[in-house]
Parts: sequence; structure tokens; C-alpha cells
Amino acid sequence: MPYIIVKALKGRPVDQKRELARRITDATVEVYGVQPEVVSVRFEEVEPESLAVGGVLKVDGATGG
Repeated sequence: MPYIIVKALKGRPVDQKRELARRITDATVEVYGVQPEVVSVRFEEVEPESLAVGGVLKVDGATGG
């Protein structure tokens, strides 16, 4: 049972999450040879003040993520 965790900044629209979950599931089915029903995708949202890139908090303007 593949269990995939996606960590991203909070605030992505549900349509984007839906599409990403579908694509991740499709790729996992193709590569691992499993049924879609056994693939789990979990989204963990990170607050901008809880992530730093290059030493700069996202809330302070770091790019990416």
C-alpha cells in the first residue's frame, strides 16, 4: 500500500490538490503495478512562518515551496 505525503505551503486550492493526487496516483499505479484503490496521498500544509528556504522564512518572502 503506497502512502505518499505531499508537503506544501498552506493555501493551495482544492482543485490543485485534486489534480496532483490524481497524477501521483496514476504514476504510482504505472510504476508500482498496483491498483489505484491502494494508493494513499496525504497533503500536509505548512504555515509560511514554519518554513525557511535559504535561511529566509517564507512569510518574509523566500521564494519556492
